[in-house]
Amino acid sequence: MNIGIIESYSNGFLEVIPEGESSDYWQIVGIHINGEVYCPTPQLYRSEKLALVKAAQIYDWIAEHEPVISDGACYCSQLKLILWQQSKVS
Repeated sequence: MNIGIIESYSNGFLEVIPEGESSDYWQIVGIHINGEVYCPTPQLYRSEKLALVKAAQIYDWIAEHEPVISDGACYCSQLKLILWQQSKVS
């Protein structure tokens, strides 16, 4: 059974999961930074390593542009994806 990966990065962590059982494709399910979770446009990556590299790029972009995302979603033209800020559960 292939489960997701949670990797520490800077002051948060990156979360990636395989597309399915025995799949070589991975997707980013969450970028955790400053107590918030950001979810990028769903996209498949050919390996766990590629997904984690892209997740790190997204994390770095969020760290520089966090105020832009404060309304819940934004388009990141530099990375060509949409980011959604996940609501906190009360």
